[in-house]
Amino acid sequence: MCVGDILGMCLGPIVTCAKYLCGALGLGLLFTAGAVGIDLVVDWPIVLIIIASLLALIWCIIVYCGGLSERDDEPQYLAKQFELICETQEIVRQYEVRHNYASELADGCIQISNVAIGMFYNQLIYALILLLLFLLATIWFIPVGTKVGFVIGLLFGLISISIIAWTAFTFAGRSICRVITTAIQNKWELYDFMYTVGFGVVMMCVASIYFIFLILFFLFKSLQGIDNDNKPQDKLQLMGICCCGYAMGIIVCAFIYRESTSILGRSIFNAIDGLVKCDRNLSFNNPYISSPTKLLYIISNIISTQIVNILDTAICIAVLTVGGFVIFSNSEEVAKENITWKSLLAPTLYFCVNVFCSVIVQTLKSMIWDNEVVRFTKLNIRQQVLITHLITLFIFFFMPMVTMLKQFSLKGVEAPETLAKEDITIKKITYCCILGQLSNLLLLSIGEWMTSHGCQPVRNLAQSSSDRILTQSFNYATYLSAIGQILIVLTLGIIATASHALAGYAGILAAAAGFLINVLIMVPLFYIGTISQDGAKLCVASHVTQVVAERFTKMTWAARNYMIYLKITNAGSAILLALTFLGGALYLFKVDNNPLIDFNGIFGILFGIGLAFLLKGMTVGSIITISKIFDLNIYESGIAAEIAKRNTLSLHRYFESKQLLAIFWVFLITITDTLLIFGFGYFFGKRGCPGFLLGHTVVILFLMCYSIINGTALKQSRYYNEVDDKISKRGKIYLSYVEGDMYGTSVEESTSIPLIVYLLYNTILMTCAYPFFAGEGDLFVEKPQETKFL
Repeated sequence: MCVGDILGMCLGPIVTCAKYLCGALGLGLLFTAGAVGIDLVVDWPIVLIIIASLLALIWCIIVYCGGLSERDDEPQYLAKQFELICETQEIVRQYEVRHNYASELADGCIQISNVAIGMFYNQLIYALILLLLFLLATIWFIPVGTKVGFVIGLLFGLISISIIAWTAFTFAGRSICRVITTAIQNKWELYDFMYTVGFGVVMMCVASIYFIFLILFFLFKSLQGIDNDNKPQDKLQLMGICCCGYAMGIIVCAFIYRESTSILGRSIFNAIDGLVKCDRNLSFNNPYISSPTKLLYIISNIISTQIVNILDTAICIAVLTVGGFVIFSNSEEVAKENITWKSLLAPTLYFCVNVFCSVIVQTLKSMIWDNEVVRFTKLNIRQQVLITHLITLFIFFFMPMVTMLKQFSLKGVEAPETLAKEDITIKKITYCCILGQLSNLLLLSIGEWMTSHGCQPVRNLAQSSSDRILTQSFNYATYLSAIGQILIVLTLGIIATASHALAGYAGILAAAAGFLINVLIMVPLFYIGTISQDGAKLCVASHVTQVVAERFTKMTWAARNYMIYLKITNAGSAILLALTFLGGALYLFKVDNNPLIDFNGIFGILFGIGLAFLLKGMTVGSIITISKIFDLNIYESGIAAEIAKRNTLSLHRYFESKQLLAIFWVFLITITDTLLIFGFGYFFGKRGCPGFLLGHTVVILFLMCYSIINGTALKQSRYYNEVDDKISKRGKIYLSYVEGDMYGTSVEESTSIPLIVYLLYNTILMTCAYPFFAGEGDLFVEKPQETKFL
């Protein structure tokens, strides 16, 4: 029997089942669409979003049920599996303690999983409280006619981000229980498992955001019916405000799910890192570090990298989805085309098409075979990036033709003529999308060159310190950050300027879509780095066999060089989206796009810069506070290992107490930011708010670029020195790189992505509450003198 016959026997039944399944799905869709009043031909954008969302949801469920679901006999199953890879039980004679590494590893994985999943349920109630506080503070300033829709959007945003957060926490917890056992087989199984977990999480992001937004879209469409006396363009602007409520609901709740998690993880990581110094000290037979401390070290790494970055991706996708309504509502031609709504949903449709393409790309995730783990990981990650960029290039060549009008303009409603953009064509939108995509590929290359330990800049950084100047690595990291900063800033600046020149703020929105669209593949590649990194730490702690430990170490060595891909994609797209909403706010404010027309605008720029540094300082301050009060539970030498393992509080309760403190800091920072924004708007109004938005965006762009390069390079330099047994050779010099890693852990996150989230929050808030922020203001405003008659 030949190979073709075997394939025919295997694939024949599968093809037959797929044919009948697709037929049943199509027939069900036909009847369902007719029942709810959807025309499959005219309303094809709606059908496309529904099918893409269902595919993403089903894929995520398959991933969870296929490898992450919890067994009834989970502890016994894990212990039995770990016995295959853990070293034989041994006696530490100095302390007369017997270590069963298999059972300790199983218990540790289960504790990590339970704590990670339990974090979501602890945060849910606080996310709801913060959302209610935000609603009470801002509902009075929302335009009349959109208050109900805005509130509904907030609630739907809460549901959407809560589903995504639950998925992120659950997948993170369950994957740590499965990744060690997966590595027993071979490197291909390990690589596929980590990639599949990341792909499942990002599919849930797409499914949750788009499916819930579609329900919201139909609701808003019915609220803005034809019986409304408003003009079509006014209706679209009102719908845009309601849709902004959906984005604000996601962002406000993400402050709890994302920012409190980031603060907590980095605080614990910094507090423990000063003691651990090297991952080898995490060993379970180390008598000087308690077991809960070792587990907390691994948990902090999981939540401060894996969960935080996927929530950033969800925020960017949600804001991009809403951006179409905010920008295209300023076009009279688009307002008259509201039968199919395809222009308003254009960014969403691009992503939906890419969902199908990403499913195809992920089947090629390990198409390059190589016996060497490092080379295997590196080649497959790079081919994934190149393939997905090539496919999305074709998407942008044909999708604008079927989603955009052949020609339209952006003039707003009674907006100044300086904001008007005439003769926007399909060709110009296509150029903007391709510019955004190509700039993303360019910045990924720059980021990899500046932060990869396989490239010369980081290797020079890793060898820069000496006995004479221990802190030389900090100076060299500053040099690298300055160079990388100007390259990223100039690239994003050129793309934003060129896109605006081609198609106004619609062009910037198209560039943001092009920059972000490949995130569906960037997330799985990021998960390879972060999960393999966590697995490597567990291998050290559990004394697994050398074959499995080296498999993790080598895969981490290669994959962590590409984790910056997702960070740059999230941060760059967020900057472009902030500039897009800046344009939307200008149309609603009905003011000139030059914020320097008077000194109110200049002060607005300075205030925006100052607020960014205030948020940065408060975020770093929260990390310092929690790190200082963190009880490491470390025992001095001479104390028996069994005593060192004791803890007066359970791991879950101990973690929970620190989590409440992180949530308190998030409340404090968010409330302070909101009060300052409204105070500034009250005194300066539309004369100062455009300047504020511009200054806020520009300074965060600089801070973001600097901190991402600086923090990542410092982390990589430590890792480079930690591998190949360079630690014992360099002694105290290595400790300087540990301190650099601790500094990078605080700086990289505190001054980059969190500020982007606050930037989107501030920009969309001003857009939603434009009747308040577009006022004349009561300070430094020249008012006409009253004519007095004697």
